[in-house]
Amino acid sequence: MADWINDGGHGGSDPGAVAKGNTEKVYTLEAELYVHKRLKDHGISNDVTRTSDVTLDENPRVNKVKNYKYCLSHHFNAGGGNGAEFIHSIYSDGKFEKMLADEFKKAGYPLRPRAIFTRKGSNGQDYYYMHRRTGACRTTIIEYDFVDGANSEKIKDKKYREAMYECVVKTVCKQEGKSYKPLNQPKKDTNSVLDGNKQNVYVNGKKVAYLDNAHLIAELVEKEIKNGAKKIVIE
Repeated sequence: MADWINDGGHGGSDPGAVAKGNTEKVYTLEAELYVHKRLKDHGISNDVTRTSDVTLDENPRVNKVKNYKYCLSHHFNAGGGNGAEFIHSIYSDGKFEKMLADEFKKAGYPLRPRAIFTRKGSNGQDYYYMHRRTGACRTTIIEYDFVDGANSEKIKDKKYREAMYECVVKTVCKQEGKSYKPLNQPKKDTNSVLDGNKQNVYVNGKKVAYLDNAHLIAELVEKEIKNGAKKIVIE
């Protein structure tokens, strides 16, 4: 079993933050699939909580995540701020989150004034259920930037977003002691999404594509959501 799991925040009936042409659930699915694939490129086994725009409520989400050692929960923020932030459990030391912040800073991405933090609830336990209810799994909530902030236009650029995801890949490689392979280096099976298998894409019950490229699948999902698709399944 893999040590890592990628969690695409929100999804389905829960769009997450929506502002200025940016939809959180679209970007989080993209981030999840991108990091999943790139980690596999480096020989780092990892899983995902969802592969399509499906609703994933709290219970099924945490039941998936708590079986793993590490979780990367991908999110985009809202509230008019600017920059990335990384949230860890009150029981974690924050070292991995510091590594993430360093990679984002080196790549030229803005950070929040308090880029690394924890949050307690009124009962003294972790405020976020992804920390509180996932057992021994060490979960990092990654808030890439604000959909309604100063960079709201920049994050519409897919290359801009993917370079942020690449910072996450670099950090996990460091954590795992793996040599990082830049995107411009030849890699085996670079287009595979899940173990080299092609995926059927169904929109509203109709098969519309058969793909093995994570980027193309993410683009198709984003397009269909914007066109009003009610149900998207990838299998």
